[in-house]
Amino acid sequence: MTTQDYDHTRETVAGLNRLIKGSARPRRNERQSHFERDRRMAKSILADPNILGFGVGPKISGKRRLESEISLIFFVRKKLPKSRLLYSLEIPHHFLLRTIGHRVQTDIQIWDRRPVAHSSVSAGSSIGDLPGNSGTMTLAVNDGANDDLLMLGCSHVLAQCGNGRVGDKIESPADITSTPGPNIVGTLRRFTVIDRTSFTNAVDAAVGVPLDGVTLSNNIPGIGVPAGIRDLTLEGDEVVGKVQVQRVGVASGLQTGTIRNIHVSTQIAYPQLDGDPSVFFTELVQYDASSEEGDSGAAVVDNSEGHNVVGMHIAGMPDGSASLFTHIQFVMDRMNVTYQGAF
Repeated sequence: MTTQDYDHTRETVAGLNRLIKGSARPRRNERQSHFERDRRMAKSILADPNILGFGVGPKISGKRRLESEISLIFFVRKKLPKSRLLYSLEIPHHFLLRTIGHRVQTDIQIWDRRPVAHSSVSAGSSIGDLPGNSGTMTLAVNDGANDDLLMLGCSHVLAQCGNGRVGDKIESPADITSTPGPNIVGTLRRFTVIDRTSFTNAVDAAVGVPLDGVTLSNNIPGIGVPAGIRDLTLEGDEVVGKVQVQRVGVASGLQTGTIRNIHVSTQIAYPQLDGDPSVFFTELVQYDASSEEGDSGAAVVDNSEGHNVVGMHIAGMPDGSASLFTHIQFVMDRMNVTYQGAF
């Protein structure tokens, strides 16, 4: 495989993704005739019931993957002889989008059915919204109003810091391309508003209701189902330097640390808000575990045998010097939800 083969094939895939959109328009350097031809081709691929998708990968010959032969892969239900194609598209050995200008090798590989979206979403799973924000599901919780089972996560992950709307789509895994796909698992029910003018922000949280057929779980990978909720606000300074915690975030995986400071007030940068403002938060807890973008929302649990949940991770530094969580009881109270563990 050459870098050029990969680059050309990747550009072709990006071109197809652009052309299948209803909003696609010819660019300045594109001939109208080339654009219209390519768009018809892209639409034909999308409409063909035998073609399930396309991507970039090595050609397969027999049972061998030819790693050196990078190709535009078309995923089909069945490989059909030319005589049986009827109205289906014949995939050429080499594929050309005139708007891209690269002729790339193709291969046909079988998927017997379309990929299926998650039918179960667990605490610790990737979740996000359609604009492209992504984070980690905290817990499956019960709505205090009607006992519905809900997904709990951060407002800046699921509700654009409060600029979202009830009914907005929730994805798992989060789709950072911002293109709605088959991975929608629920809709937004309520959320906190992150107020850049306030000095009393304390909870960054949102809850969503799963779609019919989507089940929720509190089985956190590598930890298991937390036994319950532990309200550290009742324990005072006894927790400082003594309570060890764990967290499983989508970005950084399993991290461990120790609580170092409590009653922390600080400013947190929110790139989800216009101008990337720093927003003042109060009553946070600092612990020394590494953190990356995508970990927001992860349940922070203690190291007791039952792994009780003590907080919701909302921010931190990559070097682990200042990871921050909100007391989980604050979140539960503000969102009017309860935790029942396994169900």
